[in-house]
Amino acid sequence: MKIALIGPPKSGKTTIFNALTSGDHPTDKYAPPADEANIGIVQVLDERITRLSELYKPKKTIYANVEFHDFPGIFAREGENPESAIYSGIKSCEAFVLILRAFGDSELDQLYGDDPALKVLSHFEDEMILTDMVIAEKRIEKIELGYKRGVKTPAIQIEEKALRRIIEHLQAGQSIRDLDLAIEEEKAVRGFQFFSAKPLLTLLNCSENSFNDQEETLQAIRNRGFMAEVIAGKFEQELVGLEPEEAELFMADMGLEMSIRDRLTKLCYDLLGVHSFFTVGEDEVRAWTIEKGTNAVTAAGKIHSDLARGFIRAECFNYDELMAHGSEKVLREKGLFRLEGKDYIVKDGDILNIRFNV
Repeated sequence: MKIALIGPPKSGKTTIFNALTSGDHPTDKYAPPADEANIGIVQVLDERITRLSELYKPKKTIYANVEFHDFPGIFAREGENPESAIYSGIKSCEAFVLILRAFGDSELDQLYGDDPALKVLSHFEDEMILTDMVIAEKRIEKIELGYKRGVKTPAIQIEEKALRRIIEHLQAGQSIRDLDLAIEEEKAVRGFQFFSAKPLLTLLNCSENSFNDQEETLQAIRNRGFMAEVIAGKFEQELVGLEPEEAELFMADMGLEMSIRDRLTKLCYDLLGVHSFFTVGEDEVRAWTIEKGTNAVTAAGKIHSDLARGFIRAECFNYDELMAHGSEKVLREKGLFRLEGKDYIVKDGDILNIRFNV
């Protein structure tokens, strides 16, 4: 799972990235913008995996992880090329976390303006829509040129239909994520990885002192249909250097129960509509991330393509039931150990063992 941290220059993206990854990348406000993204992998510390590992005592314990990409400020300069390496890297991510500066700084105000977060969010949405429109219109021009040369396949016609619907939607000032495309249309344009089609989470990056004063802005952003949370990035980065007991005391003073790593990974799971199933055994206990609504054969393919290709049945039981009864043996005796077919919808916390034959 790849998540892009994006936003205006000096909004605190790298500070938040450092807090997430325990990194020490420069955050000086006078430093020039970076030319490439910082990349860090954050382990999703799921207590269920910890307890399963204690029960099975495997050789390896593998938690799920999230890959965060901290990109330089985008839409910051006139004439930026939406097909540049930076833009391509951003679009390759599955979702965006848009970080907006909500802390005061007179020097940054002079350099980058002091527009309120809602106005900056609107600007970003407009820029994403405009960038997508340019890409879609360029592709339509190529399709029309191909028609003149006699290239007119059913697949291209589906793509053209989808693109024309997208352009009409964008011209109305609406993001692609709000457009319902038919399955074949969505597949036809998936490769474009449009900006405004990506799920978007907004983080208001404020000072420690104003952490509890952002509710009005948060609600206004949520009223526009976005997920939104508040974060004190500098405070969170400072917590990383403290001993766990001391960090917990400071978090309690702020009314925080979880670290930024745990909070943001959970938010990203909610944003993308994913959850975890597990595989267990003496060799390995592991978490696997899948979209909600995924069936058993698709989940099997997440483990290995051979398991999906030769799928017979999924032996299935649930984490909560295992913890309540203590062993697989008792689950079998109580009839809580199930055999499920290809169409079974895998639930959060399910433990699977795939029967297959290739």
